[in-house]
Amino acid sequence: MTRRVALASVLLFAGVGVLFASPTALVAAVVPLAYVVADAASAVPASPAIAVERSLSPASPTPGDRVTVTLSLSNEGESALADVRVVDGVPDALAVVEGSPRAAVALPVDGSAEVSYEVVAKRGDFAFGDPTVRLRPTVGDDPATATLPVAGATALESRGTAAPPRPEAARLQAGTLTTDRSGQGIEFRSVREYRHGDALSRLDWRRLAKTGELATVEYREEHALRLLVLVDARPETRTVPEPGYPTGGEAAAYAGRVLYDALRSGGHVAGAAAVGLPNGYLPEGHAGDGLAWVDDRDPRDPTAVFERAEAAGAATDTTAQRAIRDDAAVGRVLGRLRPNTHVVFVTPLADDWPTTLARRLTVAGHPLTVVSPDGTGDSTPGGEVAALERRLRLRAVRLLGADTVDWDRDRPLRASLETSVREVLSR
Repeated sequence: MTRRVALASVLLFAGVGVLFASPTALVAAVVPLAYVVADAASAVPASPAIAVERSLSPASPTPGDRVTVTLSLSNEGESALADVRVVDGVPDALAVVEGSPRAAVALPVDGSAEVSYEVVAKRGDFAFGDPTVRLRPTVGDDPATATLPVAGATALESRGTAAPPRPEAARLQAGTLTTDRSGQGIEFRSVREYRHGDALSRLDWRRLAKTGELATVEYREEHALRLLVLVDARPETRTVPEPGYPTGGEAAAYAGRVLYDALRSGGHVAGAAAVGLPNGYLPEGHAGDGLAWVDDRDPRDPTAVFERAEAAGAATDTTAQRAIRDDAAVGRVLGRLRPNTHVVFVTPLADDWPTTLARRLTVAGHPLTVVSPDGTGDSTPGGEVAALERRLRLRAVRLLGADTVDWDRDRPLRASLETSVREVLSR
């Protein structure tokens, strides 16, 4: 029975009932009236007048940040929508870590509703799809499905670099290294007996005038200081604290890039290196030893080192074999380092190899800073054990005399650097 026929029947029976005062006719009008009511309740618009807007907070996240996605729906039509099912078009590469992009809401006329969920940002640009809505009638089972255009944010953009730490907060001082050896310099070290051939400029003339004895002033030697940002890109770093988060290798590469850019923007001499890269991820022009290395004498682009390290950290294939053994990798790193190089080693400390390298570096006399992104989680017993092991490794590195930055993933890297790098790299 169509709505028009049912409505005509209602009017006919109701008119007869009123005209002839017939209860039977009035009761008969109830049947088509029920059809009219049911049809009205089950009707949904084929093209719903729903306005959708998406917002992201923060709008420009860095890799690893949690991003809140809010979908706002407004009913701009003339009919109330009692049951609206909506699904947002989340990019496949982004994992939802809290909330859900699916929801069921009711939208009265001029009413609105919001759907919120959180994703973890990854480096790159990720486009959202248009949300899909399904309108279900109050009575019956004949839903209408539509894809709606969305205003506001249509993509999540996360870059591999961020604004470097403020110079007045970080004070990345590099350029000279004061040693405990005596020699040419400007900082007083000691006074010793005069030896034949000592320069006249180093004689202690006051002592000569006072006691008549010749003595020579010694100063602390200063050497040119170089910096190398070394990223741990071995397969062991491909661990995540929770699904959807960047791996330890990705976070290490990102932190290395931020540090390198901050150093270079401050006018410091810095190189870039990554250890443990599978052969398929080595930048062009590097030997197949798992070690990508670009220092200040190399004309190649150092940013390629961090890009390839980040790509290797995000790799899901387990077939790529390491290009060199861990013990040989230590020797390769030490063999490439020039004297007086301050090593900034970025590693999630996923195993004991980084502490071995740190020990060898300090024994060789290289100033060392370890920046460690936390790639562990505490939601499982295994995660708690991994977190404890990482804390012990970080403590072992500190006992070697190295400076450390412990980067908690829940805290922006810039904040960690601003509070720690001033003690770490101020020399």
